[in-house]
Amino acid sequence: MKIAILGWGSLIWQPKELNYNKEFGWKNDGPYLPIEFARISNNGRLTLVITQNGTEVQTLYTLSNYKTIEEAILDLAVREGTGRKSIGSYDRAKEEFSDVNFPFKDNITEWIDQTDFDAVIWTNLKENWEEKTEDRIEYLKSLKGATRALAEEYIRKTPEQIRTNLRKEIVTKLDSYS
Repeated sequence: MKIAILGWGSLIWQPKELNYNKEFGWKNDGPYLPIEFARISNNGRLTLVITQNGTEVQTLYTLSNYKTIEEAILDLAVREGTGRKSIGSYDRAKEEFSDVNFPFKDNITEWIDQTDFDAVIWTNLKENWEEKTEDRIEYLKSLKGATRALAEEYIRKTPEQIRTNLRKEIVTKLDSYS
């Protein structure tokens, strides 16, 4: 089984122990998905997630070294420090999504149908931010020390093609408060 792993944030530049094909690398022509800075992680970073309120951007992908979807999901869950239920998947042969209510099924199936992948997996953490844009910027400005450094690193190292509506504004405002 040939399994793609989707990415748009720290997974790209900080894969940690993710078992992926480093020779294959990260390709920049993954499926378009609505992504935005809409989740505060455990370490205080404002991170990117798939969300209805996101900006449609073209994601990146790599090739898992695992040959079963179960192993690939577990590997990504461990890398993300989350449970299996926070990993989305689509098995092309079974035409089956792990989250039957995933709202962007067409984005995934249209993309995978143009590839030779048998399955695709992605981090499917939910957004936990309901405030307005300015409040996200105020939140980032309020961070101090190592938490601020981690948050800023995440935003600045996000792949260039992940141009969300908030990204440019966040970077501009962070630059003016550095």
